[in-house]
Amino acid sequence: MDVTRDNFEKAVKEFEVAIVESDFAAIDMEMTGLYESKERQPSHLDTLDERYAKLKRSVELYGVIQVGVCLFTWVDERKQEQDEEVAATDSGTYNIRGDADKTVNGTGDTGGYYEARPFNFNVFPSSGAGGMAVDTHFGCKSSAFEFLARNTFDFNKWVYQGVPYLRTEDAERIRKERMAMLTSRQRKMDADDRHREFVRDFEIALGAFVNSGEQVLRYETSNSYQRKLIHNIVSSHDMLGTRGRSDCIEIFKGSHSAMAKHTAHKIKTLNQNVKNARGFCAVIDMLSAARKPVVGHNMLLDVLHAFSKFYRPLPAGRKEFERALAQFLPVLIDTKFIIESTPAIKDRYGTSSLDEIAPMLEREAGCGLAPIRLHPRFMRNATRTMHEAGYDAYMTGASFIRLLKLDGGVSRAAEQSSELVLYRYINKLHLSTAEAKFWAMAS
Repeated sequence: MDVTRDNFEKAVKEFEVAIVESDFAAIDMEMTGLYESKERQPSHLDTLDERYAKLKRSVELYGVIQVGVCLFTWVDERKQEQDEEVAATDSGTYNIRGDADKTVNGTGDTGGYYEARPFNFNVFPSSGAGGMAVDTHFGCKSSAFEFLARNTFDFNKWVYQGVPYLRTEDAERIRKERMAMLTSRQRKMDADDRHREFVRDFEIALGAFVNSGEQVLRYETSNSYQRKLIHNIVSSHDMLGTRGRSDCIEIFKGSHSAMAKHTAHKIKTLNQNVKNARGFCAVIDMLSAARKPVVGHNMLLDVLHAFSKFYRPLPAGRKEFERALAQFLPVLIDTKFIIESTPAIKDRYGTSSLDEIAPMLEREAGCGLAPIRLHPRFMRNATRTMHEAGYDAYMTGASFIRLLKLDGGVSRAAEQSSELVLYRYINKLHLSTAEAKFWAMAS
């Protein structure tokens, strides 16, 4: 499901239900760049603290343009058949199936499959909330944009239709500042030299309006600073209110009850605007609250970007980040670490690149591995484009399932797989430095 501003509300409702039912989520991100220079790139000689510092700098410099989240849910066909048989018996009808319909991979035993719901979120930073500008600065690398263009990325859709996002603490700060402006008498602003004449003319017009029988004064403005000055001046009058228009500010008279109602309406609008500005962060909130395993491929940068862009600023030190991450996404599984740390897998496929290993695993999918099917509502817009975040998230999750070589659910991995025991890979992210081959996060 490709998600933009137009269908975001519908997608969020779908995601909210699906995340509760899911067994795990797979993630992937597309970014505006990775590292600003060779000197800033990760080195095999990095200590863990040095690697964190390099990754932190990258995350704070570059932006995220797409986030893929694919939710996987185990569907037990045996339970479905039992439910259907009960329903058929209760209704007095019978549903007869051939033997072939009751077997999986020729084993003679009914099984199940994983149902996938891939979401491809196009995201773009919020530019404003509650009437206050929010400018986000991020860098980009020409090589990264060329790479995205070669993979058919739509830059116009990203800018014009990208789902906005604003971290909770930033949204709350803006809400409090704006609330103070709405509910308390503001200290009079000192206009700059260029606007002193504008303020003098407006105060004359306002005084005449207050003493007249008119109920509304429309005063033309040419920029946001002039509008801010007018709102500030009018706020000192208990019986006057303001309404913003495209080319002017409306000042109107009202009773105490009317002004209280007007303020309440403004507060309601403010809260809705701030909620809208948070946008995609609501999805990450749900992912965090669900406490489900989150799977990625070589996922360190993805995790740091998710933390920094949609949760809160990255802590200065690595240890503090590890503690905070345990509260944010408590269970992480890196498929690159699974491959690199399991010689039998690495030797068999000769690579740990997702682009290379995912197609090989997909070709082997009929050899006793758990089937994976797209949810019917997600088949219509399904793509098979590598480096689209939604598809890469799907391939990451599918590769994870296939690497476990299961005929059943992930929850039975330790019992059913002699090659892989799932707990060995939890919260160990691929790193490859002289100090450590993985980054062990707090559990």
